[in-house]
Amino acid sequence: MLKVPYKDEPQKLAKVFINEEAKRRIAETNAQKFVKLIDENNPKLINLMKIIDRDWDKIGVKNKNAGHHTLWPEAFEAGKLILEELFPEECSPLFGGEVLNGVGFVQEPEYQKTRAIDFMQRRPKGDFTHCKYNPLPRLHRDPDAIDYKSPDWMEKSMENSEEYSYRYYNVWVSRTPKDPTGQVWDNPLLVLLPKNGGTKEWKYEIRTEKDNLDENGNEIKPPSAFEQIKSNPMGAAPIVMSMFSNKKYAKDFGDATDPNYLSRGSPELIHEDEHQWVTGPFVAFDSFDCWHGSGTWDSEAKKQLIEQTGNPMQARSEAAKGRISMELRFRARCKPKNREGLEWSPVSSAFRSKRFTPDSVRPSESSYDLVNGKALL
Repeated sequence: MLKVPYKDEPQKLAKVFINEEAKRRIAETNAQKFVKLIDENNPKLINLMKIIDRDWDKIGVKNKNAGHHTLWPEAFEAGKLILEELFPEECSPLFGGEVLNGVGFVQEPEYQKTRAIDFMQRRPKGDFTHCKYNPLPRLHRDPDAIDYKSPDWMEKSMENSEEYSYRYYNVWVSRTPKDPTGQVWDNPLLVLLPKNGGTKEWKYEIRTEKDNLDENGNEIKPPSAFEQIKSNPMGAAPIVMSMFSNKKYAKDFGDATDPNYLSRGSPELIHEDEHQWVTGPFVAFDSFDCWHGSGTWDSEAKKQLIEQTGNPMQARSEAAKGRISMELRFRARCKPKNREGLEWSPVSSAFRSKRFTPDSVRPSESSYDLVNGKALL
């Protein structure tokens, strides 16, 4: 059991499936195209981890723990091989798939090195001297987050949408000691399995600017946060997420971030008993169609795991270190019209049907015809 950070129930205890049970749930819910656990003994993963370990400081820390994929080509090539193996129809050229490095959020060449977030290193919350990108607990999907995006990022990232179906895979790997069950001790990555194999959206609330006004209709905005957001939009992402999640205040971001973020609203997932969460120390998942965030293990369960180890003192030390992880982000595309039985992704279906636009999020509980790539009315 762990605490899932739902909008209105941030301490909600829920089951999370791990190891073989997680794989079984993924198969039973027809989610194999959305998420896969990566075997720690997979040679392609081992190769990626060697590259990450070798270049963590030389490339990652040097570039302030995030950046454009061109800064770390060897890591992205290794990640691409993992995706081609795990999701062959969507990613492997043998089946007509193609992996494109990076998410394409930043189109302007002059901003790509400083504002792109194709890779992101995360370290424990107290480790601010080394990293400002800490585990974001808020449940979200990447296209709806505050991360810097060019005004035309959506059209450019999903070009030729009548021909291509897009999926936005993240390769997420932990670099911290594991507990006796093989999971990270702190802030595990949570991935929500899609509803009905991706043909139906889960229920969520879309919070807009009016939700961030006081009872007199006045905007609430602490003066210190505004300058921080303008000067460092990516580092301020948790602040902005908190604004929406706690109904405190709205902001005018100017041209520093996605100009439509406030106007289109912020989706907030609503708890349902039918939700099925999975986690693992090495995961590849579709970040545009799977809700995700970081959870908190139930304290009693964690305490029991520590006592079960052969060396509780060492386990307590490892459990207190916090989560260190790396995330590599990719676009993958394929041509469903060229291969019988190949489905469109939900996000492509919504985009093709104009239910997901630069100034609007996908409607809650939408339904999709993934065979034809259309949103259903």
